[in-house]
Amino acid sequence: MCPRPCASCLPGRSLMRAVVVTEYGGPEVLTLRDVPEPEPGPGEVSLTVAFAGVNFTDVRNRVGDGLGVVPFIPGVEVAGTVRQVGPGVEGLRPGQQVAALTRGHGYAEVVTAAAGLTVPLPENLIGKPASGSMFVTMQLGLFLLRQVARVLPGETVLLHGAAGGVGTVIGQLARHFGLRPLYGTVSDLAKAQFARQNGFAQVYEYGRFDTAVLAATGGRGVDVVLDPVGGQIRARSFEVLAPFGRLVTYSNISREPEVVPDANWMRARCVGYAGFSGGQLPQRAPELIRPSLLEATELIGAGVIDTGVTSVFPLARAADAHRQFEQRTAVGKFILAVS
Repeated sequence: MCPRPCASCLPGRSLMRAVVVTEYGGPEVLTLRDVPEPEPGPGEVSLTVAFAGVNFTDVRNRVGDGLGVVPFIPGVEVAGTVRQVGPGVEGLRPGQQVAALTRGHGYAEVVTAAAGLTVPLPENLIGKPASGSMFVTMQLGLFLLRQVARVLPGETVLLHGAAGGVGTVIGQLARHFGLRPLYGTVSDLAKAQFARQNGFAQVYEYGRFDTAVLAATGGRGVDVVLDPVGGQIRARSFEVLAPFGRLVTYSNISREPEVVPDANWMRARCVGYAGFSGGQLPQRAPELIRPSLLEATELIGAGVIDTGVTSVFPLARAADAHRQFEQRTAVGKFILAVS
């Protein structure tokens, strides 16, 4: 991408508005620019974007910790209208209302997406901000509970960041799957009520979660810890695992150094350590993704799961959305209204 695209960059291509990152840094590096509209390649569709989800992976890319290489357009999930279909695409047509996992470039008026990662929207979600929030947190929740941690009925689960976007849907998914209500943590107890509304039984501050969880479980600990925070929170979390417990890391929001016990310690404690990346899996095994997108669409469309959209920002205020997101004072899911 040209850092300062103009009509002469790609003759004949129309321009669109997009949020562009030309250098790594804070929210101020998110700048609104005119760039050439993308066109779909084989197996792809292009979309006119109505809503784009804001996720921590966007922050990681912006600061240089992710897959984004400057200059780039952040954003990995959108909802909107199909504009064009590329060669080889079947089952999608121009004018159709869809949601898509984009693997980047979502903060824009027009995006391209793989047809296999694009799903028709139910009628009741068309034009709703929630339509742009379906595929990152829900995909994570479905994979974490079933394929990665493989939580069984009766097992106890602790999730860090209970009032965030992922915690919001996992608390509800656990309830839907017939699992025990979760234990959760938050950075501020002012967020605890929001987490409880979404299926958490007990919510603790980060500063005391380990002693509180051990007390709540009679010293046994929990069967599963789901951790996006990392650093010292993760280090302390190993100590609250029960025998045969599993700790799953799926991000490092703290950006602190990873602290993990060695294999001898884990063998002695009879516990396991697993990782999951919602950004990497679509590249490594894209065939595994579509079933989770279809299930997410069905559950949200049926009203079983509420993704917890709490703030909607215009595209031009993407930097404000990132600022509030990083301050960790907000709850739920943030959305950009694009068109």
